Amino acid sequence: MTSHYKSSSDKNRPRATLTFDRRAFLSLGAAISAGLLLPDTTGCSSDDKPPTPQPTPSRELFNPATVRAKDGLLDIEMTITETEVTVGTYTFMTRAYTGLKVNAGEASFEGTYTGTIPGPSIELRPGDQLKLKLINGLPDDDSAVDPPDCGMTTSGGHGGHGPGMQNNTTNFHTHGLHVDPGPPGDDVFLEIGPGESYDFVIDIPKDEVMPDGTMADHPAGTYWYHPHFHGATAIQVGGGMAGALIIRDETKDDLDKLFSPKPEQGQGKEQLLVVGELMLQTKDPCNGKIRLATYGEMGHSGPLPENIVDFFHVNGQINPILRLHPSEVQRFRVLHTGFRAPLDVAFLRVPDDQVDAATSLPKPDYDPFGYSCASNGGPPVLNRDALRAKSVTYYQVATDGITYAAPLKMPMANPVSEVEYVIPPGGRADLLVQFEPGTYQMVALGYLDFVCWAPQVLATVIVSGTPDTSLEIPQTLTPPALYPSFDDMAKPGNQIDNNRQLDFAVSIDAQGTHFTIDDRTFCETRIDQCMALGAVEEWTLNNKVTPSAGASIHPFHIHVNSFLVTSINGKKPAQAIWRDTFLIPTGDMMGVDGTVTFLSRFLHFEGKYVLHCHILEHEDEGMMQLLEVKKDAACEPSMTDTCPMP
Repeated sequence: MTSHYKSSSDKNRPRATLTFDRRAFLSLGAAISAGLLLPDTTGCSSDDKPPTPQPTPSRELFNPATVRAKDGLLDIEMTITETEVTVGTYTFMTRAYTGLKVNAGEASFEGTYTGTIPGPSIELRPGDQLKLKLINGLPDDDSAVDPPDCGMTTSGGHGGHGPGMQNNTTNFHTHGLHVDPGPPGDDVFLEIGPGESYDFVIDIPKDEVMPDGTMADHPAGTYWYHPHFHGATAIQVGGGMAGALIIRDETKDDLDKLFSPKPEQGQGKEQLLVVGELMLQTKDPCNGKIRLATYGEMGHSGPLPENIVDFFHVNGQINPILRLHPSEVQRFRVLHTGFRAPLDVAFLRVPDDQVDAATSLPKPDYDPFGYSCASNGGPPVLNRDALRAKSVTYYQVATDGITYAAPLKMPMANPVSEVEYVIPPGGRADLLVQFEPGTYQMVALGYLDFVCWAPQVLATVIVSGTPDTSLEIPQTLTPPALYPSFDDMAKPGNQIDNNRQLDFAVSIDAQGTHFTIDDRTFCETRIDQCMALGAVEEWTLNNKVTPSAGASIHPFHIHVNSFLVTSINGKKPAQAIWRDTFLIPTGDMMGVDGTVTFLSRFLHFEGKYVLHCHILEHEDEGMMQLLEVKKDAACEPSMTDTCPMP
């Protein structure tokens, strides 16, 4: 086992990223065009527009390789290397989980593993143990796969991706799991450098004692894994280093009883949709090649820089084909593994006269949207609400791995805010679909915030053949015992022990752009929040409007313990849903802070872990806090002398 802990230095990360509210989009775009807010561009330019991702369905949905525990153990070795991949029409170099060896457990493949993006799916059950040797086979940080940010200069650092940025140093985070955050488990403070390895041991809880004396297992559900090395998280996840992590429990979980990737008699089919997000420079200013976007390019607000494309892929494919029988019920596990763009999903039926009769695919020139991020001198207008209203009915049955008490009919009829149904980066949603014969498109409706994320077809769904009426949408489901409701506040484990408020803000001054929580950027030696083991707390998160930068959404994520949202901008949510990642909204009126309030129990695990914005370049720039859970809140004293200024 070789690895070490990362120092608290800032590593001179250039602070070029900006965040603005959508009302400031027009003025922001003008400022960027004038070169007032971002690094000066000095490289070559071209009037050529980058090609959009291939809209024609590529092929049948590809399923990543799967490894699963056997007799309570999954022992694997995963190797990270730099590799060339092709997604849609683009071929480029990136980092990926390219090596996989199974020492104990089962695998869906024979021989040599050949996957890249996304990584292999990991399946475990309550009581299982995951032993993972993570081998960093990347070259040293001074020869990173990312070239220097050619054509861009800054006042310091290396333009985002130059030597010394530690973009090839990594670690491993199990996003959403209720597991031990300390070594050798889900420890995000580890630093696994090029040529190093680390042996993780992660136990999936079973028969944990709850505050009322009952027992609970880890919830069966949809989770994922990704790197979490502070300062390089966005570039690694944005390059495709992510994979599904599925907890199954066919004995207790209603959805696992009803659906399977290989359904038996009386079961429906389960589809895994790992939605990734790529930002690519399609024409490097110096060598003309396609490459991953640099941090400087990621950080633009307003219109995207020249030759930059930002788009979703599903299981490494552009617009794959899924197939159903009429009336068949399927489960779609949707994982948003992107690094910054919110995901607003709808299912739109393609008009019959726009379907190619020979292939059942939409005709090549068919456009389901009628809007785009293009604008004529003003902010883009995305008519998402009107198009969402045309979505066919589907049902949401779980969020962030936590099953509801009953299916929720979608599109949601009475949300108090769009943040109730938009899937944030890092979030997951389990959907049940049941369609009549025809061709449908699963779409991302786009999103307008500090940039405009374009609408996109995620997948094409062809419904044909003999009707399958063997399964109906269930009327009720059983929520997991680990996350009981707060309906009875007198019940043990429901009394609130403490209240907290956290302020998320972006500000700009002569020193650059600052991404802060409570006016501070992240420091590994400063404990920002100290909780008592077993405490029940109510938190309010404020999305601050600042004079210099306005406001934008921030997807809040906390490790280890999920939370129940109870208020959004002062209003009770339409649905009581547990989450581990949630969009902190902007205010309902201009100049007013957005707020979200939630309840959470800090159970079972002591130790240090983090909360942060899951727009990952914001996290890398410092929008993260260190928290510690200890018995009686006896947390370690902070050492702030090495902490950077906000």
